[in-house]
Amino acid sequence: MIELRDITLSYEDSAVMSNFSLTVEEGQLMLLAGPTGSGKSSLLGILNGLVPEFTGGNLSGSIQIAHHDRSQTNSAHWSTLVATVTQSPLDSFVADIVEDEIAFGMETHGFSPDAMRQRVEEVLDLLSLTDLRSRSIATLSGGQQQRVAIARAIVTDPTILVADEPTGDLDRASAEDVLNLIDRLYRELGKTIIMVTHDPHAAAKARSIRQLDKGELAT
Repeated sequence: MIELRDITLSYEDSAVMSNFSLTVEEGQLMLLAGPTGSGKSSLLGILNGLVPEFTGGNLSGSIQIAHHDRSQTNSAHWSTLVATVTQSPLDSFVADIVEDEIAFGMETHGFSPDAMRQRVEEVLDLLSLTDLRSRSIATLSGGQQQRVAIARAIVTDPTILVADEPTGDLDRASAEDVLNLIDRLYRELGKTIIMVTHDPHAAAKARSIRQLDKGELAT
């Protein structure tokens, strides 16, 4: 499913990873742990294509997801393979209304209007957002906004979901709701999910936990 081999990432003033390799099988919920600066967010950026295209730096090595080689796959197609959920969803929202935000990704990928309507309905129901479909995103709670962000991420049926501190800005009850939702995506839909978090409650949901330190996996 995910094959990273001999990944080296560096910036002018620092090296983040050197000869890093990682294999993730299909249908895993993997938790990436480690101190600040250990390379966790950089690893997610390598997976979703933001590194080095939008962050700069020098990246080398082999990156494959579902038999797609990053070096031979354009950014538009790569974005259909890997979707991202961040700590602060408001920073990435482009629409004002819940339903419009969820549909936005499908518009950019050229889905037909009929396919968009059907898929949006499915995801609204799956994530218990139907009653919020016409609400302004600005009026939602933090937990509800994160559910909208997850809905937008999965509506195009990506192969991989990467989540970077998805509960970091939430209270305990909302964080638990988001963790349970991610767990459902893994268990019921078989999604492959890579999650970076400092939330100790997330460990109970993970199928595997890998520790990063200074750009290396602990053995």
